[in-house]
Amino acid sequence: MAKRYDCIIVGLGPCGIGCAVKLHDAGINFAIVEKGAPGGKVNIAPRVDNYPGQTKIPGPDLAFILYERILERNIEVIGDEVVSLRKDNEGFELQLANDTIYAKTVLLASGTTERKLGLDKEDRLLGHGVSYCALCDGHFFKGKDILVVGGGNSALKEAIYLAKRVNHLTLIHRRDQFRGLNHLVDELKENQNVEVLTPYIPLEILGEEKVEGVRIKNVATNEEKVIEVEGLFPLVGQIPNTQFIDIENVKDEWGTVPVDKAFQTSCVGLFAGGDILPREIRQIYLAEHDGMVAAKNIIEYLNNQK
Repeated sequence: MAKRYDCIIVGLGPCGIGCAVKLHDAGINFAIVEKGAPGGKVNIAPRVDNYPGQTKIPGPDLAFILYERILERNIEVIGDEVVSLRKDNEGFELQLANDTIYAKTVLLASGTTERKLGLDKEDRLLGHGVSYCALCDGHFFKGKDILVVGGGNSALKEAIYLAKRVNHLTLIHRRDQFRGLNHLVDELKENQNVEVLTPYIPLEILGEEKVEGVRIKNVATNEEKVIEVEGLFPLVGQIPNTQFIDIENVKDEWGTVPVDKAFQTSCVGLFAGGDILPREIRQIYLAEHDGMVAAKNIIEYLNNQK
């Protein structure tokens, strides 16, 4: 017989963990479903400098500290992938790769995946010059030359942030026109240490043990050249991990999940938090906060159903 829970948390990152601690302390019957490593994307951060109570801690170490909160409470973790999430008469049906479970409420805390350039060495050199987060890693590149790839608002804002810290910043975009706001483009160009090149695309990351340069191509003229840099920031967007949601009007056009002040989605009983929300800044402590506030409202929702 399929298991039924008061709540299922999808994702064992900071948001899911923050929620789980509160639900456990309130005596809620719940479980967490996670297909990957506990801690989520915290695991791929070379170092985390801005998490409260921790100073310059490696990402995997912080991920384990967060996971210990789950282990200490003996919280049930289902090591599986959510294939589909549907609404049913009593709540929600979650079809897993290897099982089907049911819950009165669900917290979506499945995070995002960085949209990659698809270049050789991109994965291997992550943490060795390749970074997807200016706020997280910008201080590592103080006084260095870097290359930013992207043309949206987020890319432009992060490039502006980086320009204040690095020696020289080159930004390339595959089109002459930017998707981001004109005033952000102008603000970036006001920095004397910034060069903006269009219409260019990256072809190859140079360096074996660390980033030493990037070969780029002008898509209009096919001209190729090498930019010598020590850092590469592919800021071409993030993909929300929400493909499994089979409920109408929960996701917006970008695949993110809007919520109200209670972190409840447009579907009653379905909550969401962390990086899958449509927000400008994504940080570990923000996701954890989302989970704790969502837990409070999930508990209140369940109590009102009795």
